[in-house]
Amino acid sequence: MITEIFISYSWWTILLVIITGLLYASLLYLKNPQNKLNSLVSVVLFIFRFLTVSFLAFLLLAPYVKTKKKHIEKPIIIMAHDNSSSVIIGNDSVNHLSSFHESINKLGAELAEHYDVDSYLFGSKIVEGNDVNYEDELSNYSDFFSHLNQNYSSLNVGAMVLIGDGIVNNGIDPVYAATDINYPIYTIALGDTIQSRELKIDDIRHNSIVYSGDIFPVEISISANMFDGSKTKISLFENRNLIQDEQIVITGNNYRKTVTFNVPASNSGKRRFKVVIDNIEGESVLENNSRNIFIDVVDSRKKILILAGAPHPDIGAIKQSLSLNPNLEVETEYISGFNKELTNYDLIVLYQLPSKNNSAPKVLKVIVQNEMPVLFVLGNQSRLSVFNNYFEGMNIISASESMTSAQFEANKQFTLFSFNHELENQLASFPPLSVPLGNYQIANGSEVLGWQRVMGLVTNFPLIAFYDNIGIRNAVIVGEGIWQWRIQNNVQYNSSDGVDAVLNKSVMYLMADIDKRKFKVISKGDYENRNDVTLIAELYNQSLELDNSAEVMLYLSNENKEQFNYVFSPFDNYYTLNLNKLPVGIYSYKATTKLGNNTYSDAGEFIVQHIDNESLNLNADHRMLNRLAVNHGGNMYFPNQVDELRLKIFELDNLKSKIHYQDKFIGLNSLVYILITLLALLSIEWFLRKYFGNY
Repeated sequence: MITEIFISYSWWTILLVIITGLLYASLLYLKNPQNKLNSLVSVVLFIFRFLTVSFLAFLLLAPYVKTKKKHIEKPIIIMAHDNSSSVIIGNDSVNHLSSFHESINKLGAELAEHYDVDSYLFGSKIVEGNDVNYEDELSNYSDFFSHLNQNYSSLNVGAMVLIGDGIVNNGIDPVYAATDINYPIYTIALGDTIQSRELKIDDIRHNSIVYSGDIFPVEISISANMFDGSKTKISLFENRNLIQDEQIVITGNNYRKTVTFNVPASNSGKRRFKVVIDNIEGESVLENNSRNIFIDVVDSRKKILILAGAPHPDIGAIKQSLSLNPNLEVETEYISGFNKELTNYDLIVLYQLPSKNNSAPKVLKVIVQNEMPVLFVLGNQSRLSVFNNYFEGMNIISASESMTSAQFEANKQFTLFSFNHELENQLASFPPLSVPLGNYQIANGSEVLGWQRVMGLVTNFPLIAFYDNIGIRNAVIVGEGIWQWRIQNNVQYNSSDGVDAVLNKSVMYLMADIDKRKFKVISKGDYENRNDVTLIAELYNQSLELDNSAEVMLYLSNENKEQFNYVFSPFDNYYTLNLNKLPVGIYSYKATTKLGNNTYSDAGEFIVQHIDNESLNLNADHRMLNRLAVNHGGNMYFPNQVDELRLKIFELDNLKSKIHYQDKFIGLNSLVYILITLLALLSIEWFLRKYFGNY
């Protein structure tokens, strides 16, 4: 429907259009001496030619029209079905629900005759359709509500029918997640809220990384409902070999117990254990009676040596902080009479070494030759001239070698590792360290964790700084008095978290492995069996540029020593490989490639594990479904009440179509009927002229 016409020029130009049409028609039919037609025919042909020419001239003004298009938006009914396996693991089954599915499909078909029906399945993912199979391994209602908020916020949604058992094991509280939904929600409650006879593993607590030779605990929490007086056995296996077991006598119908097995970490590598509870006759579900756990056994802890020139309270404070980390083994030695092998350590802390009394040349020579990471701690006894020669990240020029006091001021641009803002504030409140008085020159590439704050003024002199010299990492704490930090931390905050964090994060960064390999395979290390296993490979040429021109082979082995061969695919400037979904287990791999005359290889392991969230809780949460419905003006129904729900939906007043008008601007010369009109005018004029015998 055309409502307005616009032109690109002033409206007075229409007069020129009319004048053009009149002149052209007059010259052809009124003032033309060759015209032999009678007056009536001439007038008719004059009118046709006037209209045609005027219309063509008008089109030269680029006219366009505004049209209104009518859209009728029918109400939308959203039908959402929980597709997670918890619905059928419990008392419900697919056979039991088959008649209900027929009723729901019939309801959807009847609603589709009057409204637009959008059907969804949700669980670990959101899928359009109603082909429910209850195979999803998560129950996530909040993700589905987020999907609705993103895709239906401006549409004419009349109501939603949500079908599920109310069990949630992923995402946030569904009632909170649905806060922004402004249409009625009707829920159909599946599952059973009555507690059934059940024996299950509730939780297993263990360290993911342990050290070879240690004994590590595995704590297993179990529960038994309505099995008072029964007996069972809990066992721990590795590769089908029994490690430990324990007999359990269940006392009470709501029984809870934690069993601890102490397991020796004998072999390094990734190890799989299986916890099994013997079944008891009458259990409703058996899936949650066993569970796999994976533990990575590593060879040894990182070893740190604190080497000092003389006793000092700081040495004990540093050792206390670092010893809190179970991954670290800390030793303290003094330079006088020291004869241990430095290369046995992963990090050396040189406390006020080199000193005025001992420059420690042999120690520094071994450190430099073996490219070992060092943490320097300076103080009143430090020999700065020797320190400057060995720490390339900073140069301290001090004529008198006198000391001053400086507090910590966090550097907001520090990026080497994350540091909690609250801990930064703790450090800033600690007593000042005694630092060398002088001029500090920072080298390019140095990273400053904290600046010196002297008498309330923040300077550009570092208090804690790091330097990476082509993969050799060093750091310096420019001052003594760390023992006071630890005391103040405990007095003021009832913990030593601030000083512990800065020391532990610093040494862990210094000892972090720097990967200098020209070929490497990157994996997450830990995958869930419901997700694809993807690997990435990087290959560097002699110029240390990423190169994916060579073929990369992968040889994969499972726990049964079966081997599978794959080829990586080049992508961008690296390689990718999708192994798809793999069975639960430990996998080892070796990748090989050849670039030019050089052959490269890399090997590693990864774990595929099954996390069975759905069988941990099988009691339906109808209270949540009811709250969800009531909060949005709806009701909760049971599977045998589908007919009542049908009547309720058809009685809703808000299920009305909305009419929208859309404005559209189009050029007049693009309208087909305008072109047809012009062609018709010219054709009629031509026919009349020929019919009456004119030229």
